[in-house]
Amino acid sequence: MGKPHIGEVDYLRVFGLITIVFIHAWGFYLLMPVGSLYSRIIQELGINLMRFGRQVFMFITGLVLFYNYSGRQVNIKRFFTRRLQNLVIPYIIWTAVYLLMQHSSHMITWSGLGGFIVLWWHNVLNGNGYSHLYYILVAIQFYLFFPWLVARFQPRRPAITAEIITGLGLVLYALYYYLFEVRQDLVMAAVTGTPLAGITGWFLLYKDRLLFSYFPYYLLGALAGLHLEAWRQWLQSHREAVLVLLVLATSLVTGQYFYRYRYQGQAWALTISVFKPSIYLYSLAVIAYGFQLAFDLERHGYLRWLVAPLAANSLGIYLLHPAILFIINSYFWQYLRLPGFLLVILEPAAAIIISGAISALLGSNRYTRFIIGEAGNLRYNFPWPKLRAHKEALPDYGQKTL
Repeated sequence: MGKPHIGEVDYLRVFGLITIVFIHAWGFYLLMPVGSLYSRIIQELGINLMRFGRQVFMFITGLVLFYNYSGRQVNIKRFFTRRLQNLVIPYIIWTAVYLLMQHSSHMITWSGLGGFIVLWWHNVLNGNGYSHLYYILVAIQFYLFFPWLVARFQPRRPAITAEIITGLGLVLYALYYYLFEVRQDLVMAAVTGTPLAGITGWFLLYKDRLLFSYFPYYLLGALAGLHLEAWRQWLQSHREAVLVLLVLATSLVTGQYFYRYRYQGQAWALTISVFKPSIYLYSLAVIAYGFQLAFDLERHGYLRWLVAPLAANSLGIYLLHPAILFIINSYFWQYLRLPGFLLVILEPAAAIIISGAISALLGSNRYTRFIIGEAGNLRYNFPWPKLRAHKEALPDYGQKTL
């Protein structure tokens, strides 16, 4: 769109994508018996500490869109046509695919073509086609809201605005977690028999796929996109502070796991809730520290040959990888004779590689690229001469490197 590509975003996108795939892969292992308590703790704590993938994607979405569209008129027709082609149509297709996949394994049933169409349309609207499709529904809501937001969200004091958004986000997630999750039964009991009962029940059921539930991440990303150079400079000048925040936030999440879950017997759903205030702070620290690392990696060109194609096919991999994991666990698990510590690494790695290859294959043909959306429209060949030129063009915000 006439603006330089933000190389750090590719690294951060791939980082978030990998953690999401690992969570989905490791979730299967939580259903399996383990040889020791320590193995179970590592599995559970690993999943708990990787619950930031969606937040990374939301931050990136806000950053990229506001970076690209700030200071220019949004062509409404073109904007929504591209989103229809690159996101909505793939979402509709993969909702049907995952319903058929579950039907083939007798996980769900319907009666005739009419029954399938009704179920399919219902899942398109609520994002329940499969466990990961809710995120696409949230992204669609943000795109619908974006043309209005980009015309009005133009803060003149970004530092103060960032502090306000962060603080309000903390309040929001404290209300979400302690009122609508920990005290959910009391809330429903209080509104039972009142006109609020229906809407409260609906909200509690679908709050994890509402745009408002994740607005702080989108707004902070938007702020970074509007003031990209200032955001880069701030990160480079606050390296030690960001690292300290990450360590403290990680310690808080870890401590809550051992105390609330292991010691007090808290429900697993509450332990891994993305609406926990501690997860919110931890996710922001991960985003900031991840952006710092991404800047260093991009500046030196490390692993660019691998990151570029994965980032270009990130949507395709996101849509495809649960199907690959489903096939591996349903049909090949009994034949995998490998130690557990290898399987927990090799299985998600295989899902990423296979999903990426299928996405690239579908995206390379104009008759099939609509299946995986934007991956078919992105270029991911980065010749080394161009990479060096881009590297030299990056501003230097300090001598510290990895």
